[in-house]
Amino acid sequence: YGVDTTRGRTGLPPFRLSHLFRRLDRISGPWRMRLSSIEAAEIDDDFISAAADCEHLCPQFHPALQSGSNAVLHRMRRRYTIERFLDKIDRLRECLDHPAFTTDVIVGFPGETDDEFEETLAACRRAGFMKIHIFPFSPRRSTPAATLPDQIHGTVREERMRILERLERDLARQYYASLIGREVEVLVEGQVSARTGWLHGTDRRYVPVEIPGGPGDVGRMISGRAARATRHCLEAEREIANGCTQ
Repeated sequence: YGVDTTRGRTGLPPFRLSHLFRRLDRISGPWRMRLSSIEAAEIDDDFISAAADCEHLCPQFHPALQSGSNAVLHRMRRRYTIERFLDKIDRLRECLDHPAFTTDVIVGFPGETDDEFEETLAACRRAGFMKIHIFPFSPRRSTPAATLPDQIHGTVREERMRILERLERDLARQYYASLIGREVEVLVEGQVSARTGWLHGTDRRYVPVEIPGGPGDVGRMISGRAARATRHCLEAEREIANGCTQ
């Protein structure tokens, strides 16, 4: 944080996010680090190389899309285009093993036409997001967006949110299904209340996983193999001795 405000003032080379997780990756042991939200501009060659090299970094990234329409991005004063955004995702996919992508989308930004909203849907499909955090535009006092013309009616925003939510569920299940047969390493967070003998947690790609186990596994990392995709999670078989599953 603050790199953009101190650049060139210290006389030292810039210390970027990729430098930080390369340094943290030197810490040995069974642990993970996961990035929260990143700007698409942060994803450059150094970032991609470091992401591929760091064994503790989870292969899940959250670049904020906001909109899949270049016209809307321009009105939002974003400094990227949808083409550049998708290119960065493609490059990460080429260098990492089946990474997961999540994002933020604002629905109903002033002036957003039906066609521009369709561009957002198309961009989300193209990116193959595992999770989309959807926010309806809400005007804030004293911000430029609050005074823009063509404010979108609330009922239109709500309908567009429902459409995007349906797409988000479809994309999530598609991504879960793409992991079937793969090994998963699950950080166990608790027991499934309605399912005796089952645990819930997240794997390295931030996928919600349910896996057989007991109370003693909570807080541990356990291995399994993805066996079934549901609407809400990935079900895994537990790996036991000699690589067998249960």
